[in-house]
Amino acid sequence: MVDTGAQHSVLNKKLGPMSKKTSLVQGATGTKRYCWTTERKVNLGTHQVSHSFLVIPECPAPLLGRDLLTKVNAQIHFDPGGMSVTDGLGQPIHVLSLALRDEYRLFVPKPSETIALDVQPWVHKYPLAWAETAGMGLAKQRHPVVIELKAEAVPVRVKQYPMSQEARRGITPHIRRLMDAGILRRCQSPWNTPLLPVKKPGGTDYRPVQDLREVNKRVSDIHPTVPNPYTLLSSLLPEYTWYTVLDLKDAFFSLPLAAQSQEIFAFEWTEGEGQPVVQLTWTRLPQGFKNSPTLFNEALSEDLCEYRACHPEVILLQYVDDLMLAGTTEEACSRATGDLLQTLGILGYRASAKKAQIARQEVTYLGYKIRQGQRWLTQAMKETILQIPEPKTPRQVREFLGTVGYCRLWIMGFTEKARPLYEGSKETPNWTWTEPMKKAFQTLRQALLEAPALALPNPNKPFQLFVDEKQGIGKGVLTQQWGPWKRPVAYLSKRLDPVAAGWPPCLRIIAATALLVRDADKLTYGQQLSVYTPHAIEGVLKQPPGKWISNARLTHYQALLLDAPRVRFQTPCFLNPATLLPNPEKDRPLHDCNEILAEALAARKDLTDVPLSNSELVWFTHGSSYVKDGQKKAGAAIVDDSGQTIWAETLPPNTSAQKAELIALIQALEQAKGKRVTIYTDSRYAFSTAHIQGPIYQERGFRTAEGKEVKNLPEIRRLLEAVQLPRAIAIVHVPGHQKGEDLKARGNRAADAAAREAASRDYAAPILAVGLPPPGMGTLPPVPDYSLPDLAWINKDATLQKDDQDRWYRDQNNNLILPATLGRHLSCEACQLMRAEKKQHSGMRYRGGGARATLGDRFH
Repeated sequence: MVDTGAQHSVLNKKLGPMSKKTSLVQGATGTKRYCWTTERKVNLGTHQVSHSFLVIPECPAPLLGRDLLTKVNAQIHFDPGGMSVTDGLGQPIHVLSLALRDEYRLFVPKPSETIALDVQPWVHKYPLAWAETAGMGLAKQRHPVVIELKAEAVPVRVKQYPMSQEARRGITPHIRRLMDAGILRRCQSPWNTPLLPVKKPGGTDYRPVQDLREVNKRVSDIHPTVPNPYTLLSSLLPEYTWYTVLDLKDAFFSLPLAAQSQEIFAFEWTEGEGQPVVQLTWTRLPQGFKNSPTLFNEALSEDLCEYRACHPEVILLQYVDDLMLAGTTEEACSRATGDLLQTLGILGYRASAKKAQIARQEVTYLGYKIRQGQRWLTQAMKETILQIPEPKTPRQVREFLGTVGYCRLWIMGFTEKARPLYEGSKETPNWTWTEPMKKAFQTLRQALLEAPALALPNPNKPFQLFVDEKQGIGKGVLTQQWGPWKRPVAYLSKRLDPVAAGWPPCLRIIAATALLVRDADKLTYGQQLSVYTPHAIEGVLKQPPGKWISNARLTHYQALLLDAPRVRFQTPCFLNPATLLPNPEKDRPLHDCNEILAEALAARKDLTDVPLSNSELVWFTHGSSYVKDGQKKAGAAIVDDSGQTIWAETLPPNTSAQKAELIALIQALEQAKGKRVTIYTDSRYAFSTAHIQGPIYQERGFRTAEGKEVKNLPEIRRLLEAVQLPRAIAIVHVPGHQKGEDLKARGNRAADAAAREAASRDYAAPILAVGLPPPGMGTLPPVPDYSLPDLAWINKDATLQKDDQDRWYRDQNNNLILPATLGRHLSCEACQLMRAEKKQHSGMRYRGGGARATLGDRFH
């Protein structure tokens, strides 16, 4: 049974009498009523229980529901050594795990127990090539495989899990068969890992599976050379329409294992009670070992090199132990198939006759149905996704995306459709399954049911790539000309990184095109590619806006896209399938990308870094921050061209120099409202924020490249607002600490001195003085109720004195100092009087969540 998260356990066949109980079941095709079985005795391995099952004949596999798991008392434990599943007594429960890419195999129709009629003549003609007639294979030209351990690896000993008598009896024939074939042998080893009995679906037979996770951790990694299924079929030319598919049986057992490497795969075994316990190990490459697929893939590929050289008229694809041969005619395919079977038999490999598909025009390979140069998703692959229930956790969302992502080539705009699910795949404290996620889930399932047939790419013909970008997602359609039509080869989509997603549309399309061209290169094999976009990106790349794109990123884009004559840019003058919207005529562009970028770059159009010729005001700004006596002091100032201080202020402790520079520049802009002003600053940070980074941050939603909030966000927002206030504005950068006597050097030194002098003063919090009691304030209590934080704040200011008669503290002007609770109430009432928004008042000082305010004597 398969655990899919179902509430009730389900059978797909009527096994015995049925009860009168029925239930309504909501499925993908609607609601239907199904019957329950009568109470049955169910063997859970450790004990028996009575249980009733729901019978759904349409269900592709029996389902293990929460009801039966509760009776098992299943518990999942996560330890540093890995995950384990136990029952209520702590006894292990045997669980079969599958990678997402192999999950579709659960829904593949069970192969026939007999050999197909069209395959039987091939079995009689080439008996050495088949496991049914020649037995277990052994690669004759391969040297024994030596397993290299990590330098710090030490032998690991994991105890054998408890095993039921039924399971032990089920795997005993397999163990004996492997020992008789010499694939298992007795040994004495310091290594030991457990053996798991896995029940075969649809029967009572068991097969042994060894848990080699601890061994895999101690074996050196090798670079995987197994081909990518995403691109493997790209080398299959459309005119090759006759196919043969072979599945090598017990393929890993074909490679011998070196004697010095055999002991690391040892496990203990006994045939039953009263029988001796011995250790067995493998003499061939075992299943479950992490490097087995790569080692076998390379070995078989080398052995078939001579066959490929002698048969250039056919195409031979290999994915580990799955072979596919394609020819242009039935005769060529049959002839090459016979030679391949003869070669496999001589080399010592064995194919499964029950799974063979020989000289056919339609075959199933790697989960795809292939016919006449086109490929479809198999029904088994679709069933895998349709059987997935609505996710309830971020992990389940990621699992669904991993499964459906295997089929993304067939889903146009996959990334755009899946966007809510990608956002919902992140772990958050209050995660909920939202309506947009549900809609995206259903949309992807529906798109899978409507998945079209895609043409196999022809590497001898040029390709066309139609690209569009919307809201940070690039989508494209890769096509090839087929007569008068453009036939789809793949639907591509990619999500832009946070930096590129914050660019203007004319630059986002460049990033999207680069991502999709890189993906398309996996399918085009270097063939000529014509790119159709609604923007003139070739001109932008040749005259790039350097302030937006870094040199490294620009070099990458230029190297990838300005690759003439392989990559050519075209203006679409017909329907763009990437947008499904008609584009204007070729001679009437919608806009000029360079003009759009120039406008998007500046905080305001007339902002310049050249001094104005007719300035009404010429000011110098500076922010200072330094540490004195272990305390960080800060200040900011504005001086005019004569050296007179226009404004200077001591800033709160721990204010950074960058923040102080921004505050000085903001004050200058706000005080120059309606004037023509030239402002000099020696801060590169303040200069670049006003001219470059500020507008970019605004386009990006004030997020960094990592998606985090930018530093000094309130000041940057205020700066972008303040820069609009002057009638004309020039913000000019001047080198700092110059010794000359020109205007720039003298003004900068004066601003520096004024800022340092302001920073040297003690910081005093602004005090709010209110002369009249606001309505609703009431009368003050006769004795103040100062809290400990209140008193701590008061003791820091020597000018505040306590009146011994009424115990109220007063400042130098005889104003009362209110406790935090009263001050907070006062601030709210004062804001209501002034009809102010509910935000922190500039004249209030907050500490510990409370406000300190002063009232005139006449208040009480």
